[in-house]
Amino acid sequence: MDDSTFAALSRALANPARVRILRLLAEQTECRGADVFSELPLAQSTVSEHLRVLREAGLLNAHPVGTSMVYCLVPEVLREYRDAVGELAAAQPCSPGEGIEPGAHDRIKETTR
Repeated sequence: MDDSTFAALSRALANPARVRILRLLAEQTECRGADVFSELPLAQSTVSEHLRVLREAGLLNAHPVGTSMVYCLVPEVLREYRDAVGELAAAQPCSPGEGIEPGAHDRIKETTR
């Protein structure tokens, strides 16, 4: 996954309401917009905006059914994001504090101020 895609997905996932929407959709194959609206304590226009952001990031698909819009997750995008986060975590040479002399964190903080 390239850095632009990774950043776009991270931005889309950086809102608790959007994460809640993804969790709702993960519980079922697809979900009507009205059901999503009823599950969140937000204005319908706000939920619609969150759904738009998730769709533009490629995390959701949507299609009309009658007069409703039906949403579903795009699991392969979530898997790719998970793998990219895993690669990033695995690339870290050491865990915080490991292999760093005592007091080094304080000196680093002072030099970056």
